[in-house]
Amino acid sequence: MKRNRAVRLLTWGLGGVLLGVALAVLVLNIVARTQTGHEFVLQRTLRALGKGLNGGQLNVARIDGNLFEGAKLYGVSLKDRQGRAFILADSAYLDYDVKTLLSPRIHITRATLYEPEVYVFKLPGDSLWNYQAIFAADPTRSDTTKRVERITLLDTLRMIDGVVRVQNVWKPDSTLSTRAQQAEIAAALSDTSVVLVNRVGGGYIRTMNFRRMNGRLSRVRFAPGTRSGSRIHVDSLRTEAQIFRQPVQLHHSQGTIALLKGHIEFDVPIVRLRNSLLATSGVVRTDSFPRWFNPAEAPMYDVAFRTDSVDFGDLRWLYKRFPEDASGRLSLRIESRPGGTMFLARNADVRAPGTHIAGSFGMQVGDTLRFMDVDLKAEPVRISTIERMLPEGLPVRGLQLGGAEIRGAP
Repeated sequence: MKRNRAVRLLTWGLGGVLLGVALAVLVLNIVARTQTGHEFVLQRTLRALGKGLNGGQLNVARIDGNLFEGAKLYGVSLKDRQGRAFILADSAYLDYDVKTLLSPRIHITRATLYEPEVYVFKLPGDSLWNYQAIFAADPTRSDTTKRVERITLLDTLRMIDGVVRVQNVWKPDSTLSTRAQQAEIAAALSDTSVVLVNRVGGGYIRTMNFRRMNGRLSRVRFAPGTRSGSRIHVDSLRTEAQIFRQPVQLHHSQGTIALLKGHIEFDVPIVRLRNSLLATSGVVRTDSFPRWFNPAEAPMYDVAFRTDSVDFGDLRWLYKRFPEDASGRLSLRIESRPGGTMFLARNADVRAPGTHIAGSFGMQVGDTLRFMDVDLKAEPVRISTIERMLPEGLPVRGLQLGGAEIRGAP
């Protein structure tokens, strides 16, 4: 009898607890849909998303939604302490795990950014990139305190009509004379410069632009300043990329990008340009260059392209002297080396009007033009096609290779 009574009391107690929890959830759900609830969601969301912003400030003009369904944010801005923008967005939708509001690790299951503007820069006088400064560790924390890594995880992220701008310090070659450096500065600031360079307070900056960016990212791990860095999986992305002055239309891409300390690693097996399909992988170094590298030429490249179907007109943003009327297949490596940039083509089979070239060919473009690893078979060959690819044209009227003399009119 006593046991049955205890069971009944326990059952009633559990039922009361479950009913209380259900009523509490219902009340919170109703409150979260009211104006007061929206203000509560806004404060909690800002507090959660603002974790770890020791060098920046997050602002949201308005918020809609509730704690259980996510939130729609309007007028989003994330700026550094000087008020310089890192991220601006007309609006954003976040679908998150409600537990993330209480955890140092933010987990967003789905996010959509509408017309975002992202500005990544390291200007003259800055010791860190702006995003590194914004998410830097709290300097007031004791070294003896166990550090909790501030990480933002996104299952999926959609970007609609985004703009990304990357700016870094540019300097003339310090090994040149003062007059030569002035000439290099003038050339870099001219409208015909290969790179986009502008004068700012304290020096010069180089700019790279990515416009009309649309796509979907997944398994995003944003953790600047941590040992493992940030990682992004690109499911689909298209944009107009202006890495050099001449932009290139990226119609579709898929791959993985890792943002690590001082460099970027990427492996993108699918890159679709206007008339080309290729794969690329490599490293782009943005800081901590070797002694021989001139920071004025930053970033530093070690990049490989592989393709069975390439239109060289799609690669003129890399090297403006590639012939527009050439096509074929090849493996192309681009590497920053002492003395210039190396272009090394392997297993090439390239056709242009009046020309069919197969084999391997390398050249290093810098203060002087060097050829390397040349093993080519040309049948036939039009000298004018080869000449257009060289920075200064053919150095001689006739070339003697293996006892065969090849001559051509200018």
